[in-house]
Amino acid sequence: MRLRLAPGAPAALVAGVVHAASFAPVGAWWLQSAALAVLVALLLRAQASAAGSAARAAALGLAFGSGWFVAGVAWLYVSMHRYGGMPAPIAALALLLFGAYLACFPAAVCALTLRAARAARLASTAPSPGALAAVGLVFAGCWALSEIARGYLFTGFPWLAIGYAHVDGPLAALAPLAGVYGVCAFAALSAFGVGALGTAARTLAALATAALLALAPPLVGASLSDHEWSQPAGRGLAVRLLQGNVEQEMKFDPRRSLAAMQAYTAEVLRADADLTVLPETAWTVPWSATPTPLRDALLARLARGGGVLAIGMPLPEQPASGRAAEPRLTNSVAVIDRNGAIVARYDKRHLVPFGEFIPRGFGWFVALMHIPLGEFGRGAATQPLLEIDGQKIAFDICYEDLFGEELAAQVRDGATILVNVSNIAWFGDSHALPQHLQIARMRAIELARPVLRATNTGVTAAIDARGRVVGALPTYSAGALALDMQGSAGLTPYARWGNALPLALCLALSLSGALACLARRRSAGPNPLE
Repeated sequence: MRLRLAPGAPAALVAGVVHAASFAPVGAWWLQSAALAVLVALLLRAQASAAGSAARAAALGLAFGSGWFVAGVAWLYVSMHRYGGMPAPIAALALLLFGAYLACFPAAVCALTLRAARAARLASTAPSPGALAAVGLVFAGCWALSEIARGYLFTGFPWLAIGYAHVDGPLAALAPLAGVYGVCAFAALSAFGVGALGTAARTLAALATAALLALAPPLVGASLSDHEWSQPAGRGLAVRLLQGNVEQEMKFDPRRSLAAMQAYTAEVLRADADLTVLPETAWTVPWSATPTPLRDALLARLARGGGVLAIGMPLPEQPASGRAAEPRLTNSVAVIDRNGAIVARYDKRHLVPFGEFIPRGFGWFVALMHIPLGEFGRGAATQPLLEIDGQKIAFDICYEDLFGEELAAQVRDGATILVNVSNIAWFGDSHALPQHLQIARMRAIELARPVLRATNTGVTAAIDARGRVVGALPTYSAGALALDMQGSAGLTPYARWGNALPLALCLALSLSGALACLARRRSAGPNPLE
């Protein structure tokens, strides 16, 4: 498909780039709605043209998605070229191709929406309110379904789902009910209403319908903003979150790795805490390979002050029941007590393609990069929680916190505090860091749980159960964030049901809209534009 087939493609591409800017660090929820509304307006204009077709609509979506994703995840180029050693032209091409793949999802939504508009006989001169509402439901439901599909296909990549742009907007209050994908549906519905205002302005009834679609979701969200979905549980824990700021180029150099372990040890020795958390792969060797002087110093501190130490490190894979252990490592969090024993561990379950495992048939691609520890074992689906004085702590590693349904299972198991350890120094000082913090804030809102983040280069932060950042360290600096963290109890509807709720919502929106469009088609007879 060539973008020149759609006259509005350049405008859609620019709107997509603006759409990417609506996420962190800008974090402007209204900009997300406005940029997507531009795509809707272009789509409705294409529908009104006799030359309009599903292919033209898809081209608009492809242009919008390309601008959105290439700009939004441009930090992947940094990881592939600067840290992975991939030649710059190949890294740039890989980014463009990945952006084009992700853009196929909005392209499909646009094609389906145009067909729905044609079926509903959505006139450009005097649109029927019923037809406008039906097409809006199709657009919103299909958009959110495409986000869900993107979060599952090929292990899933739900980064930049449009709901994340709304953590500080009125739609965030809907996340405890239907998760980020439910927010995606309501955000798309509102954007459709805004985009349709120009088309609907010719009749008062259609204008009122478009305004209702635009305003109803944020008004419903605003009405729920004060609802409390969880209650404080147990006593607060004294927590220290460490940020080492270890350069990625040096991280796996043996001497630099030892220096990082020494620096982390010195920071641990500065103060006591119930729980001290070090980032992902703060140790690049298993606990058993820790130099004796460092091990003894850490254990002496734990013995004097109490508490436990959680360190991101590789660990030997635990053997599955009934078979011998494979000689692999897991990307893990080891919880160390005063005796030096690993009293709890969490092994990463959702591994990163190309970074932690090699998808079948892509060995040649990985060979172009130079990433150590590139093939990890996979953790069990269900793993025990860490208990400290009545608090139950669930760990996740790096981009696992993109998958709210997996963290929801931990909350159903009783987790009162969620802890993420990350090392996204792979992406340099880029917008990946604030985007990841934005994602963590959405998890806190969805699940009504505080979230602690210990990262190598940022953003190390503490987030309360309403998604508010209550403390953070500057990025690309070494330090420790010390605070008291109160756990929470109580299940939000999303925590209880996971993605079943947003999936049901999106199917209901798209199917009801599609049925209404088909009913209008049967009653109106043949469409002269088809």
